[in-house]
Parts: sequence; structure tokens; C-alpha cells
Amino acid sequence: MKRILLIDFENVQKLDFELIDLTDTEIVIFVGKSQNRIPFPVVEKTQTLGERVKWLKIAGDGKNNLDFHIAFELGCLCEKFKKDIELIILSMDSGYDSLMRYINGSGIPIKRISNLAELADSKKQLPTSKFTGLVVSNLKKIDNQKRPRTGGTLKKHVESLLRDRASANEIDLIIEEMFIAGLLTQTSNRLKYDLDPPKE
Repeated sequence: MKRILLIDFENVQKLDFELIDLTDTEIVIFVGKSQNRIPFPVVEKTQTLGERVKWLKIAGDGKNNLDFHIAFELGCLCEKFKKDIELIILSMDSGYDSLMRYINGSGIPIKRISNLAELADSKKQLPTSKFTGLVVSNLKKIDNQKRPRTGGTLKKHVESLLRDRASANEIDLIIEEMFIAGLLTQTSNRLKYDLDPPKE
């Protein structure tokens, strides 16, 4: 079965392909109109994958513009392949989730991940931090309306909470772990918290 990975590069820039089996995988990387500087390590990694990687620079500006481009591409892929395809969106944006439920209902498997380590064939370790529990406990004590609403303000909040105990890289791991666990989602660059898992 062919696997197609669609990457929201406005949302996720950490692309570690080395520890993933990409034999039957094609990759489409969607780049925002104003993203004019792609980090060299990312270009170097993707270049080794040859024609299996396609970069798409979106046209125009506007809220959710890149999301609409990905949605259009998903429609084209569903029509082209109809079956024997697995679609994966790499993005922390939960705005895709209702569309994915619709596509899954049509019999085409699709899922969203926020880190490549979530792929079943990944040998990369999922991000974890000994401080994540402390950060989640702290955020639970804050009224939902007053919690940080952007990635930048959340990073500053965690930095202030942990002071000198965690590096910038460790703070990134904490936030990544929260996204993977479903404690944190993002829609239109606004963070949403789900810090209380459903009771059994």
C-alpha cells in the first residue's frame, strides 16, 4: 500500500526522516507564501529522497490558506487512488480532524500526527521529558480562559515555571509530548487544552 505524507511546514519544521522506512512513501511538503527561508539541514535531508519528495509553495495569503491547499490535495489523492493508499498529515493543527473523519468514512485510511516518531515504522523515540507532568499539573490550576493561547506564550510560561531547570530543547520536548498525548491541540495558531482525560 502506498503511503503519502502531507506536511504542514508552517506548523511543523522538525523533519527527521532518517529513522523511518520510506520505501513506499511519497512526501508532499506545503510551504507558506511568506516562508522564504528553508533551513539547510531540512533541504539536505529531503534531497537524498529524490523524486519521492515534492515541495509545494502555496499561492496567496490569508487565514488557513495552507490548510485549504492540503484539503484540495487530499481530494485529488482520494479521487486518483480510491483505495490501496494511506494518507498521513503531519501537523499539530486539529482543524483537519473533521475532514479526516469524513475521508475515513469513505474507506480511505487517513490520520494526523504531530511528530514523525508516531509513525508505526519509526525507530525514533517519542519525545518525553521528566518535567511534562509538572507542567500539566501547573496548567490544570490555571483557568482555561487564562492559559497561554499561542506556542510562543506557552514556551515563555513553561520557561518561567521551570526557570533554569530545563533547556530550550527540553521545553520543546515537553510541548511535543503534550501534543502527542492529545493534551494540547492547535487550530488557526490558537492552542486548545484537554488536560483531563475521559474517565473509564
